[in-house]
Amino acid sequence: MRQDVIDSLSGVFPSRIPTKETLNHPGLIRRVSGLDPWDHPADAFGEAWRKLSIDVHAAAPASATRPQVPGGTWVENGWRCADIGVFPTAVRVSYLEDLDHSGDDWIYAYDPKRDDIDPVAQAAALAAAQAEFRARFGDLAVHDHLYYTMLFTWPVVTFDWEPFLAAAVLDPERFDRHFWQPWAEISRRNVEGLAAMGEEVVFVHDDLATSRGPVFSPAFYDRWIFPRYERILEPAVRAGRRIVFASDGNIDAFLERLLELPFAGLVYENPATSFDRVLATWGEAGRGFIGGIDTALLTHASPGEVAAHTRSVIERGSRYPGFVLSSCGGLYGDVPMENLLAYFETRDRMGIPAEV
Repeated sequence: MRQDVIDSLSGVFPSRIPTKETLNHPGLIRRVSGLDPWDHPADAFGEAWRKLSIDVHAAAPASATRPQVPGGTWVENGWRCADIGVFPTAVRVSYLEDLDHSGDDWIYAYDPKRDDIDPVAQAAALAAAQAEFRARFGDLAVHDHLYYTMLFTWPVVTFDWEPFLAAAVLDPERFDRHFWQPWAEISRRNVEGLAAMGEEVVFVHDDLATSRGPVFSPAFYDRWIFPRYERILEPAVRAGRRIVFASDGNIDAFLERLLELPFAGLVYENPATSFDRVLATWGEAGRGFIGGIDTALLTHASPGEVAAHTRSVIERGSRYPGFVLSSCGGLYGDVPMENLLAYFETRDRMGIPAEV
């Protein structure tokens, strides 16, 4: 329930352990809902979220297109797509073809104003999204309306890793003036719009690291990234929202530093981040922490191993009020059904209802 999530993010033990899942497994959705997720996406997802007691999730999808190449990959509108669920994964094939890529500093031809928002249009869109979500789900769930490009992720999705890393290292002052500063102000305005939605929880995202860890020294982040977070997040803090920070990669090195920022909760989307370290930092601090289930194990282990892992995670996490159970990274179509059943049946036996 929604209130369980709010309690966990407030340092209060909830009535039951809340859960968050990125659900993208067509077989599971069909099994639980009794509906085809492509023919009836909104109802299929809505029923699956309800029956699986998923308390934090996205809006019900209005439409879903069957994969162009079932079980394979294809290129569509400049993206390479892979069939991995109801919705494919997608990575860019090329970046900014309208710019001349010759020269070491070609990225400075890009104007961050291209990423700015129309605040009136944004407010209308967010209000409509929130009204639709609340009308459909009421007090059952918290709306995961994730703001993806808070700051560090922006040059990654705009230029790809290599051009971004080279430019940021060669001339960090110039990079700051041209990119970090304007992007931070755009993000502040986006967060202001999210805070005005009326949802108690605001979700923001920044990929600070790869699966191996940070790509810069901690001093780089302390100089150029983290100090700007407080200004970006100030509208949500002022509005009294509980802010949840999501990040992929191994963020072990940042767990203590992130506690110094106004985050009520942490979503660590990669099992490379140690659950033990999360418990010792965010758990002991009484903050929310969302994760625990290793998706690699969920995908490749036996059902018995999945059940044992799930029991262990719930037993250890439930000692802390901020624990929100989740599969790090999401549940996609490559997870064997028998392992999903072991996961949800174990959850059900341990007090987190799941009708599978």
